Amino acid sequence: MMMKLRTAVTAIALTSFLIAPAGWADNSDQAPPKLQMGARNGGDGAQFYGEATEQIPQEGASEPGAPPSQEHPDVTASEPSMWDEKPHQKCTDNGDEHPEIHCVNNGLLQPSGPEEPTGGPRTITITTRQAATLIAQGSGITRQPPGPKVIISKAFIVYTDPTPRYQTTTILDTAIDVEFTPISYTWNWGDGTTTTTTDPGAPYPNHTVTHHYKHTDKNITTTLTTTWTTRYRPTGHTNWHTIEGTITTTETSTPYDLVRIVTYLTDDAEEAQGH
Repeated sequence: MMMKLRTAVTAIALTSFLIAPAGWADNSDQAPPKLQMGARNGGDGAQFYGEATEQIPQEGASEPGAPPSQEHPDVTASEPSMWDEKPHQKCTDNGDEHPEIHCVNNGLLQPSGPEEPTGGPRTITITTRQAATLIAQGSGITRQPPGPKVIISKAFIVYTDPTPRYQTTTILDTAIDVEFTPISYTWNWGDGTTTTTTDPGAPYPNHTVTHHYKHTDKNITTTLTTTWTTRYRPTGHTNWHTIEGTITTTETSTPYDLVRIVTYLTDDAEEAQGH
């Protein structure tokens, strides 16, 4: 029984790479979307679901392979796709060597396509990928101290801007407002450790996000990955519509050296103290 379960899960994972959600760009110059898929068992059936994550090219972005900067962050969009529920039924294995794989493959239900328009007002919708092309910058990195050297015996303070961002685009000749709200922050300190928090931090003396380095080093950078939720509305309307999925921006600070304070006792210091 355990062997059958493992085989079935493997089939789900393999099949997920063959199914690409509609609307994702087919661009040979970019890496293809990363697809993940899973399933939930219910009382009356199994529900298959998936998520696609794609890196979004930004106008004026850094050269391919270059690290992200605060001026040109990396941007990714993660968009969920839900498969309809499949009722439990007797499996027909067709005499396969591994009937569990055959049953799972036959049981996968792809999402139904959009209904054909039937006339009347056109419905305007925005996908996470479309919204991701509008976000120009991340939430920003401010560090204290801001200079080229950081003393490892003192707290290294960072904070970012939690203010929602707004952009306007035009779809079907209609102006659309898009709102981006940061919801979590992952700080990579450049020493192999990270901190994930919903706190954007604050400047000294009210700082809340800090790091203590343990060793000296050179050319260290701090990288911030911000996760955003998005919603949209036609310009002038009051009701917002949530966009499913999330957007992440990744940006890197300017480099700095980690240094240690060394105190030297000199003859002048001795004389000043009357010794």
